[in-house]
Amino acid sequence: MLLNLFAEYALRASVYLASLKHAEFAAASEVAEHTNVPIHYLQKVLRQLTKRGILDARRGMGGGFCLSRETDRITIYEVLRACDSEPKRITECPLGIGAHINLCPLHHLIDQQIANIEAAFKATTLRDIMESNREVKALCMSERMVPLGIDCSDD
Repeated sequence: MLLNLFAEYALRASVYLASLKHAEFAAASEVAEHTNVPIHYLQKVLRQLTKRGILDARRGMGGGFCLSRETDRITIYEVLRACDSEPKRITECPLGIGAHINLCPLHHLIDQQIANIEAAFKATTLRDIMESNREVKALCMSERMVPLGIDCSDD
């Protein structure tokens, strides 16, 4: 699996919050319901994203979590980096063979593909995800999970 569960949950939460109006706060329970993420795990994810500057948090009535910036200013890579889950480049022989000063052809190829994935994550913003022209919209895994304002029809 390319992404760990923490990163997957962070991306789901970020995409859901991107579906809301800018600076609109959502309670952790609301985010959990719309992303199908267990609330106790999600709270850890939301705290980490807040600590790393992806989200803003506010306590009390009307509080919760919201994106810290506009959706076109937060990349998928930033969300992954906030979770310490960004793609890891291969800089030395993963087998620990000291004689391999340069990467062998296989590990060089793998590193090139990791670089391509990294570039795609750096070039893709939350807005890009929300404005995708794909038939299946972000987070449309079931009727219960469809956030208000997101059209999941197949027109």
